Amino acid sequence: MSSLLVYGANQGMAYQPPPKVMLTALSSRVKGVGNMPGGALIAIVDDDEWVRKSLERLIKSAGFRTQTFASAEDFVAASTRDETACIILDLRLPGMSGLDLQARLAAEHNLVPIVFVSAHDEQETRAQALQSGAVAFLAKPVNDQALLDAIDLALK
Repeated sequence: MSSLLVYGANQGMAYQPPPKVMLTALSSRVKGVGNMPGGALIAIVDDDEWVRKSLERLIKSAGFRTQTFASAEDFVAASTRDETACIILDLRLPGMSGLDLQARLAAEHNLVPIVFVSAHDEQETRAQALQSGAVAFLAKPVNDQALLDAIDLALK
């Protein structure tokens, strides 16, 4: 994935799409995203309630629908799981980790795009997530525009 630039939390933006992706992302947001009323459904899986609410407000402000989950198990049990267009996923969760959920979805041939957002930006873990198909791995605190750009890329 040559369009992804990943930096540590102290180095600023964690994701920079190529200019063509940025222009496409902006135009898709203006037109409305997906074929569903109200935009595509973005699942937010994070054990921190404040983070879930903050990401939910940001993502809704961009015209997407959201559903939040406090654990990977809650996401797996959700009835709306099959209509999820993208998952914003924390790495360290109680019970099943973000990487475990990614592996489970891959084993089920559920290729929903995943954007990892984590306070634990370790090179080996980041590489594993990206090699396993994650669209992006962003360090907390996440840059709002970087997250929205990663979601737009995931929905392409």
